This record gives sequence, structure tokens and C-alpha cells, in this order.
Amino acid sequence: RVGYLQGKSLEPRGISVANDSPLLAVLFLFVVVVLFNYHHCRRMFKNIKEDLVGVRRRANAFDDHTANELRASFVLILQMCVCQSLLLYYHFAARASAYEVMNRQLLMIFGLTAGLYLFQIVAYLVVGNVFADSASCKLWVRGYNVSAAISGIVLIYPTFIATFYPETTNAMIITALILFILIKSLFVIKGMRIFYDKIYSLLYFILYLCTLEIIPLIFVYSEVGLLCKCF
Repeated sequence: RVGYLQGKSLEPRGISVANDSPLLAVLFLFVVVVLFNYHHCRRMFKNIKEDLVGVRRRANAFDDHTANELRASFVLILQMCVCQSLLLYYHFAARASAYEVMNRQLLMIFGLTAGLYLFQIVAYLVVGNVFADSASCKLWVRGYNVSAAISGIVLIYPTFIATFYPETTNAMIITALILFILIKSLFVIKGMRIFYDKIYSLLYFILYLCTLEIIPLIFVYSEVGLLCKCF
């Protein structure tokens, strides 16, 4: 009866990327940079089907890959790493106890996701040059870069939604996981088409999946889980 005289007790505001101006500015910065490079992104995605799933060794005279296109691809890949970092953080620690802790942990998670990308690029170059010719290796690596660039575009949507609507975090993480698996599957199928020769090559392909696709993801996932235990 006297509750209206005493008022309602204050509750601490949950800390998230949505209330953290620097991190939110980084997200919007990526969107702005992608928009400014829209022309080059559009040119890059003109050949997306061939780059993602095609195995044509001989280059088409109409396939033009410029330095500006490379810059746009780099921005999208960097955006993919940022989105993956945020989604992993939301999965393990949706609410941090302090800005400093959250920022430090997010930076370390970003280092893991970026490190995963660099590790896989180097591994693909090594494996591609050892088990195939340089043209096939180039096709394979380009397919990976295009799949990463596509991931940078599609993952920004669930990342923004989970940032501003925390109640949708689980649904957005599942959505992002499904999109990631679909894009990665296309890349894996391309690798199968490039390297499959005889039935015994299936053994090498299974070893590749375990060594370069599954184990690194498990490692990054477990390391992010250990980082977020401090919350």
C-alpha cells in the first residue's frame, strides 16, 4: 500500500555492446565502409557463383579482379571476424560485469577468430600446393576468401539483431550458425571437386575435414569458453 511512496528500487543497467559507444561505433563503421565500397562489392559478387563453387582452371577474359575489389573483400572478411567474435561473446557471456572486462575479452576473442582465418589461409596454401597444382590451389583459396566475404555480409544481420534485442540472442546465434554451415558446406564441396581423384582420396579428404575444418573450430570455441569463465 505504501509502495508508491517509496518508489521502485533501481536496477543496474545490463552492460552490452548496445550501451558501449566505442564497440557500437565499430559495428556501424564497418557498415559505412561496406556501403562506400558497394560498387566494388557488386563487382566482386558478379562472379560469386564461379568463385564459390566453380572449379574452372582457365580464367575467363571477363573476370576482372582489381585492387579495389581486394580491399572490399578484406573489409568484409574483417567484418566476419568481428561478427563471429560478438556472437561467440553473446553465446558465452551475454552480460558482463564491467566495460573494461567486456572490451578486453572481446578483443581477445577477435584475436582468436582472426587467427583462425589466418591459420586456415596458410594451411590451405600449404595443402593446396602439396596435393594439387598452383591453379587448383588458387581456386581453392579464392573460394575460401569469397565464402568468408559472404559470411561477413550475412552475419551482420543476426549480430545487429542480437545486439539491440538481447532476448533474441539464442535464435540469432542459431540463425548465424545455420548460415555459416551452409556457406562453409559450399566451400567444402568445392574442395571435394578440386581434389577428388580416386576413391582413396576420400581418406585424405576426411583427414582434411578433421584437421583444418573441425579441430580448429573446436579449439577456438573451447578457448572462448575459457576466456568467458571470468564472468
